[in-house]
Amino acid sequence: MKTITHTNPNGETVQVSVGKNVTIGKNVTIGENVTICENATIGENATIGEGSHVRREVTIGENVTIGQDATIGEGSHVRREVTIGENATIGKNVTIGSYSTVGKNAIIGENANIGENSYIVRDAIVGQDATIAPGSIVGSK
Repeated sequence: MKTITHTNPNGETVQVSVGKNVTIGKNVTIGENVTICENATIGENATIGEGSHVRREVTIGENVTIGQDATIGEGSHVRREVTIGENATIGKNVTIGSYSTVGKNAIIGENANIGENSYIVRDAIVGQDATIAPGSIVGSK
């Protein structure tokens, strides 16, 4: 990991810890104390809230909003392989387990816990404080 200086679209600069092969798109807003691990991709116009952790092998689509203190790609696996679709909204204090997918336009409420290998379909809404068991499908494919 190394620390880089990232300039947000509003001109504010923040220090961000990043791993190898991280791609950060245009117009991305990143809060203080964010960690982005190796091989992660952050799409254009995304927002990552203060104190959040983006684990390795995570792909975050364009126009995604991630609240503060979220953890994307939680688990003991070496590869996390989480995908967050375009225009999704992830609330603060959310944990999304390894090998999970959050579809386009989905909304995950604050303090939700999405278990490993789960699939949240496009336009689905997961409520505040919800716990989704590992291997679950929320919505219909």
